[in-house]
Amino acid sequence: MSAAIPVQTSTRWVRAPRIPTASRTDGLSVTLDNGGWVASLNGVAKHLATPGLASYLERALVEADEAHPPAPWAFADGIWTCHVWEIRPNGDGTWGIFRTLDGVVEQASRQPFTSADRARRWAELRFDRGEARLRGPKPRAGSKASHKLPDIRVTEVEKTRMLDLLGRMGIGYSDFVRAAAAWVEENVVEAAGEGDAPRGWQVVEKESGGFAFEPIA
Repeated sequence: MSAAIPVQTSTRWVRAPRIPTASRTDGLSVTLDNGGWVASLNGVAKHLATPGLASYLERALVEADEAHPPAPWAFADGIWTCHVWEIRPNGDGTWGIFRTLDGVVEQASRQPFTSADRARRWAELRFDRGEARLRGPKPRAGSKASHKLPDIRVTEVEKTRMLDLLGRMGIGYSDFVRAAAAWVEENVVEAAGEGDAPRGWQVVEKESGGFAFEPIA
């Protein structure tokens, strides 16, 4: 019997723009304070060994991550593991994602990630696909899709652009909407939550009408 599928979570670091500080979504934070890096969790602060330079933020996050592995992940021998997932260093400073199915290790994504927490997040968004196909309709834990989102009216140009985009991406409209909603939730909505640092994107109303996503300056 395979291990229970972990519930969807988020263990990525939220990096503050232009400020040497970051917080992990389970409450762990790392801050440059008085020339040294400090990791804080549940009111307990600990000084890190990483040199106290702003340019060493990513190194400080790695040290804090390894000292306080976020549930449900485990860290050993340089590899992050959870259920069927493995996050491994590629040897060039990037991280790769693998999973073990029926005793066989396979690469889950060809995309290299610049940090382990970003790779973990990719896997976390697919926890319910751990032993299933990574592409195609997403499993819904046995619940049947019985509701519809409202249709929208578009111009002929908008429809052509959308169909062309979906064709180039190789996905259907419903999967595109689900993926877009997940991206907004992670990069825009959660950024406005209390205690979260800005994640780099915001929704703005254009003078010509409508809305657009723009990076936070």
